[in-house]
Amino acid sequence: MFLKNVILLFTIYVYVNAEVLVTIPNKGTIRGRKEYSLRKISFYAYQEIPFAKPPLGELRFREPQPDEGWEGILDATKNTKVCYQQSRNMLRANLTLLENEDCLYLNVYTPKYPTSDQDLLPVMFYIYGGGFVSGAANFEFKGPHYFMEHDVIVVTANYRLGPFGFLATGDQVIPGNYGLKDQVMALKWVQDNIKYFGGDPEKVTIFGESAGGASVNFHYMSKKSEGLFRAGIAESGSILSPWAYQKDHKKIAYNLATYIDKNFQTNSSSKELLEFLWNVPAGDLNKVAISSYPYHFYNEQIIQGFLFAPTIEPEHENAFISESMYEAVEKGHMNRAPMMIGICSEEGLTIRVSNISDISRFEQLAKRMDDNPSSLVNNNMHLTDPKQIEAAGEAIHRIYTDGAFADNLGKSIRFHSDNSFNRGIIRYVEMQSNFSEIYFFQFSHYGPMIGKRPYFEGAYKVGHASDSKYLWTYGNWSGMDYQSPDDILAANRYMTLFTNFAKYLDPTPESSSLLNDVHWPTVSPDNFQYLDINDTLTIKRNPKSEFYQKWVEVYEQMAIKPYTTF
Repeated sequence: MFLKNVILLFTIYVYVNAEVLVTIPNKGTIRGRKEYSLRKISFYAYQEIPFAKPPLGELRFREPQPDEGWEGILDATKNTKVCYQQSRNMLRANLTLLENEDCLYLNVYTPKYPTSDQDLLPVMFYIYGGGFVSGAANFEFKGPHYFMEHDVIVVTANYRLGPFGFLATGDQVIPGNYGLKDQVMALKWVQDNIKYFGGDPEKVTIFGESAGGASVNFHYMSKKSEGLFRAGIAESGSILSPWAYQKDHKKIAYNLATYIDKNFQTNSSSKELLEFLWNVPAGDLNKVAISSYPYHFYNEQIIQGFLFAPTIEPEHENAFISESMYEAVEKGHMNRAPMMIGICSEEGLTIRVSNISDISRFEQLAKRMDDNPSSLVNNNMHLTDPKQIEAAGEAIHRIYTDGAFADNLGKSIRFHSDNSFNRGIIRYVEMQSNFSEIYFFQFSHYGPMIGKRPYFEGAYKVGHASDSKYLWTYGNWSGMDYQSPDDILAANRYMTLFTNFAKYLDPTPESSSLLNDVHWPTVSPDNFQYLDINDTLTIKRNPKSEFYQKWVEVYEQMAIKPYTTF
């Protein structure tokens, strides 16, 4: 009897531990862990799986190289590393303890333990935002609990940020875009290996928010991403957003070197610069990059382009993109896969004023905008004559007010929403809808899950990235039990739209009372319809048209073509 109990105990132990093991041929075996969704439904988490070699030493500023596997059983039960972060005001404090140049890892979350006889599930591959200088794929900050009740597999992946991911010299020595190339490598890993987790490699949807949304657009543009996904969802970001492109990459690269060592010669070759930067400890390089991001520089960069952002590479074998983004979209040099893309009702709110303490600082910024209208002019207008720049700035100022921004902060918020997000996103949709099925949305639901934020008369309420709280869990999550009924309903609707699109390439494939029996139409060149996601779901037309058409007139009359962004 004792021996029988020992055998039974051993059998149970093996079963309990074996049920979270996954073996990838030619790579190794992975041990994950069981978690539970908001309704206490189990799912399986496999965290920090390497998808590329650590980008250390002479692999810094190089395309990612495939991971070669591991010996024994890989413990994939927690996240311990994030890529170096350059924006402290955007960084969650405890991430600093995890920063590492060895950071190219991904996470796989599946609602079902994979078996050979089950149908493969659609896959949703998430790309985090953070201005290309912060963000992480960690479970603690991108918890997949809501998704796990909708029969999809979720993959989140780290990618290099700041100079590690986007430094460039304008030639083939440091061509740049390594963060985007990391994403490609992770997507290739998904194609090769997701079937072992029960995922369908032919049903991959890429999605992301802010810089992640712009990244989705970039993958539609890059030939390096062809065949790696069948659909995309872009939240609050576009390749036409002015902050998502940096044209002065070479100047920035050399300035970075002189900040590190004032004796570095600015007439050094790109190869000499590369060798110099290879020998700089990662932490020291990161500290110098952080010093480039104080608040007053950030305000300028979100209008003129982040210091470390995607760039147009010279043509070469490993180039991610080598064509103007605007030209690529306009001419249809893009993947023509279906896409969901959208904005929050007031994108500029969270970017500029996320709490009460920001108000006085924002009032000062509004006054500077009144005093110097030229600061409202993006460099994507390609103006160099000071008088032309001043005239354009005054025309932009008049779009919103005949008075002062300082006297109407709501209008100032709307300027930032349109200038940094809405204008480029809407123009992208207008052009891409000539070639693809595009579902456009505006997230307008303002609930307690977003948190209390200052309200400004004349502005809407849902700030940049606020919709993410209805998709992901964060930190010490306690489920939906303590949320308002309206927020629970909004989260369920939003998640259903996203996962329907991943499953069926249509967010409203059939009539549903949950979705107010709405049929969401695609955008057409002569009929820009969109879904307003508020307390109810409503089909509307021509988003942000009050100011958008005036922006178009300013660009048509005053900007110098060709455009790169908009």
